[in-house]
Amino acid sequence: MIKHAFLLLAAATAITAPASATTLEVVSGPTGQRAVTLSYVGMAGQSFTAFDTNLQSVGFQWEALNPSQANLPISLSLLSGSTLSGAALFSTSFTLPSSINNRTATWFDVDVTGWNVTAGETYTLVLDTGSSARNAVVLGPEINIYTGKVLGGDAYTGGTALFENQPYSGFCQTSGLCDLNFRITATTPTAPVPEPATWAMMILGMGLVGGAMRNSRRQVSTTFA
Repeated sequence: MIKHAFLLLAAATAITAPASATTLEVVSGPTGQRAVTLSYVGMAGQSFTAFDTNLQSVGFQWEALNPSQANLPISLSLLSGSTLSGAALFSTSFTLPSSINNRTATWFDVDVTGWNVTAGETYTLVLDTGSSARNAVVLGPEINIYTGKVLGGDAYTGGTALFENQPYSGFCQTSGLCDLNFRITATTPTAPVPEPATWAMMILGMGLVGGAMRNSRRQVSTTFA
């Protein structure tokens, strides 16, 4: 009986509450007026400050500005710091659905489970489409195309958009206002937290252990010679 009670306690304490996911979503260009093909600016990146430790998914908003061109795979890499160069900590590739058009900014998320970071540190998500000018990533702030007036402020102070080539690199790096439309979902592992049912199992298990120990003491007899 004692063995069964201890097994019940072990099962109860092994149950943990699942980690809750948190999503950071930044929309700097809400109308999609500013979208740039990566073949035009080269590699593009978005730096960010890690808020959790285990990345689950990374998403960007896209438009197909030149749908007649090839829909080539896009590489996604994670670098340490606010930079487009250096060794990638993690990398993967994905292909956007052909249904994305040039009139609607469309979210597309990539599963990056297993990409672990340090909360509070800066990292950069780097995109590279190679030679194809089909797909464009949406960014902001938006600008009045007739006057050149900037129509928005800094949508995300924890990072900035980075571009390999002109003309975006000049304005974005000097103004510090540019951000890609991006979102990150991440979790932080939580310590075991017994749920109500688990507490009941633990109490029952401890009661069984106590009862079994009392019974075992009663069964002890003393013999005098």
